[in-house]
Amino acid sequence: MPVHFPESFWAERWASSPKMQGSIRGAILCAGLGRRLDPLTARLLPKPLFPLGGKVAIAEVWVRRMIESGITDVSLNLCVLAGTLKRYFGDGSRYGVNLKYVEEHVPTGTLGGICKMALGQEAKRLRSTEPVATFPRSSGSTIIAPSGDIVTSFGADLLQEMYHIHRKVGAAMTMVVTPIPLVRRRDFGTAVLEGPHRRRGPISASGRVVGFVEKDPNSPSCLSNASIYMIEMDLLAALDRHRTEAKLDVVEPFYDFGKHVFPAMLGKLPRVQLPKDCPLWAVQYDGPWFDVGNKRDYLLVNQHVLDERIDDVPLAYQRFPWGYMGSKVSVDFSKVEIHPPVVIGNGCVIESGTVLGPNAVIGDGWVVEHGARIRNSVLWERYAYFPDGKREASVSDRLLVDRHEVRSNAVVAGSIIAGGTIEGDVKEKTVEVLEDGRLSVVPIDRVPRGARP
Repeated sequence: MPVHFPESFWAERWASSPKMQGSIRGAILCAGLGRRLDPLTARLLPKPLFPLGGKVAIAEVWVRRMIESGITDVSLNLCVLAGTLKRYFGDGSRYGVNLKYVEEHVPTGTLGGICKMALGQEAKRLRSTEPVATFPRSSGSTIIAPSGDIVTSFGADLLQEMYHIHRKVGAAMTMVVTPIPLVRRRDFGTAVLEGPHRRRGPISASGRVVGFVEKDPNSPSCLSNASIYMIEMDLLAALDRHRTEAKLDVVEPFYDFGKHVFPAMLGKLPRVQLPKDCPLWAVQYDGPWFDVGNKRDYLLVNQHVLDERIDDVPLAYQRFPWGYMGSKVSVDFSKVEIHPPVVIGNGCVIESGTVLGPNAVIGDGWVVEHGARIRNSVLWERYAYFPDGKREASVSDRLLVDRHEVRSNAVVAGSIIAGGTIEGDVKEKTVEVLEDGRLSVVPIDRVPRGARP
């Protein structure tokens, strides 16, 4: 049976008021390749499913924010390990939302993903082999589109404030921007605002975007594109007519927000003619925001989650003064050393003499033997494994080759451990268990070269 919320629930949600009901839809971008997080994103989980605090997927936080806003019609676009996302979220009924999926055999850029999720069967087809959406064009007038790999405290209340600004100024698209250090301008697209209007609160300013520079260390702005958008359906329909494949060999490409859409909206891409009145607006958000672009970012995000510096992340375990613990855990706290914050997942065995923390996330099913030390690391529960990105070894199959053990006196520090038997010291490493049970241990900063198999 689907979830039936009482009328009082909907009355308290800004997007489901009688005046607003049906006008807003959600579209969560989940089709990125996540290459800098390989091998984890190649054979285990797509980045939007990376667990926070041991359990909650990054993209799940956005699904929950949609329902907290009163938005029940939500789409996700999928590419890498698409089946894992479908399995995790299902039809959305357990959250009280209606989830629809757009599968992409190859990524189609931010524009392609949002157009397909919003326009459905009316979206432009670029190849005869391209999957067709199974649903019609959205009946709403405005699309809220966050990236499914962004971790932030930008919750339902701020989405409401952003929407109010978006409507008041008559924007065709409004983006969230957030301050970054000057040295990070090379990593993010940055926006220049015209005479920003100052405000109080986490949204500290708003203004018309008059310039946008994509990943330039000499950009005049340190306001990064935070990858949270509100877009009018009429604009999406106009943009979709110009959309191209997301390929490097396209002569006149048009598929990426930062590289193509924003310049077109600012009148700096003459070959793309848009309706005259298409204002691009921005709101400046000064709260916590993380683009989980690499493995160190992922470790840092988990530290912030454990310190409760990120809102709306509902950790799945019982709260204790030192952290969180799941059910059926075997541990004698008089014989272990805890340095908060720490997460101990369901079914873990923590032997005497272990030292856990700070910032240790131990997912479900781990055995941590006598004298082992774990700090500033994330140990995943056991997940299905895709040795070539397609064939699947189920969780039960993996029990035969993946023991999920940290042996006596081993030290795990600054690492992401997807499974295995850890013997000796593992510092600043990424560890996975291969198909035959061998451990792959690589430096945490290593990014594989070349195409995926």
